[in-house]
Amino acid sequence: MRAKVLVMACAALLLSACGGSVAGGSDGGGEAASGEPLRIGVLTGVTGAYVQLGEEQRNGAELAVELLGGMAGERPIELSVRDTQLKPDVALREAQSLVQEERVHFLTGCVSAATTLAINQVAKQAGVPYLGACQTEQLNRPPNFDPAVTYHLAPTPSQAIKAASPFLCEQLGKRVFLLLPDYAFGHEQEAAYADAIPAQPGCGVAGTAFFPLGTTDFNPFIPTIEGSGADVLVFGGVGRDQVSFLRQAAQFGLTERIRTFLTLEDLTFDEELGFDLIDGTYAMAAFYWNVDDPGVQEYVEAYRSEFGRPPGGYGVYLYNAVHIIAEQVAAGNEAPEAFRGALEGLEVSLGQGDMTIRECDHQALAPVYILEGLGADEAESRGGDPTFGLRAVAETVPGTEEFAPTCDEVSVEFKRSS
Repeated sequence: MRAKVLVMACAALLLSACGGSVAGGSDGGGEAASGEPLRIGVLTGVTGAYVQLGEEQRNGAELAVELLGGMAGERPIELSVRDTQLKPDVALREAQSLVQEERVHFLTGCVSAATTLAINQVAKQAGVPYLGACQTEQLNRPPNFDPAVTYHLAPTPSQAIKAASPFLCEQLGKRVFLLLPDYAFGHEQEAAYADAIPAQPGCGVAGTAFFPLGTTDFNPFIPTIEGSGADVLVFGGVGRDQVSFLRQAAQFGLTERIRTFLTLEDLTFDEELGFDLIDGTYAMAAFYWNVDDPGVQEYVEAYRSEFGRPPGGYGVYLYNAVHIIAEQVAAGNEAPEAFRGALEGLEVSLGQGDMTIRECDHQALAPVYILEGLGADEAESRGGDPTFGLRAVAETVPGTEEFAPTCDEVSVEFKRSS
């Protein structure tokens, strides 16, 4: 069965790249003797600055299909993976192709907040449920949120930042400089940190600077950071931006003089940087491979068996999404109204640990993990692996409503926008 599922997933990828349909037509005919195929469209960035995250999402989705035996109840699962190139117009076009040409039943995926709203726009117009999978404040807020189809499996930046700020201010320092990417994700981080940091006793923002996505030279920012009097630096970039910055910061000794905290960590970035550069840094994540949780470890073991390494953080959103979709379709909840009824208030324990999907805004509430960067001499003892044990869990913040707006506040917000 494993080989059969992998062949099916690969066929889906090859045909989708050519604009084809795995199902072979809108009626879902083809060879599915057990029923119409369940078609899931995956939109992610498999080229560009966040290519590692996009590849993880593709892997997470394909692994979920394999572990499900390629079936959702009596229906074969078919994935069509499209590259958004991190561009909203490309995401819009590819999402339209998936719903109009391949007639997918569900959409999921996203590594850049710049693309998720475009995908959601298509989902709303087509009446196709969309399970968003990147960190943004806007997806399930007016005017974008449509309770009939919109779901958000990743944490919002404000959720994660509010969960992590007590540790940041109590354990790392009281004067915080923010170095953030100059696009939607970075500006959402600024708003969240500006709210969360002053709420901690004696803590404040010492300064803020923005850098363009894809920056390769961070040297001009270093005097500004050091001149701010900050004792903690928050770096909000990801992917190659994160790698470029930490390499240059280490050359100037910045990370030795100022504690460094990363808004978003991923194992692939840490591997590229290596133990010497991440040793002593801190980060927050919605997932890390050595978290002591049965659901996390089931996912990690399957991923390692398939791909020869532990997973990073973004693939788990797609792994969870495909599992949730398949389980609800198997239970007869494929229609958007039935799917909504099943997901509102749903409590599950999958690849991130215990998670609840709120009824009022379809926001997932899942743990936030604070991670400490390790040296090579600690990797096996504290990180659990001499090669991949680059970080250890310093603190786990459970996924609760404490760090999200209350449903009463959400209701007021929605009424004002209507």
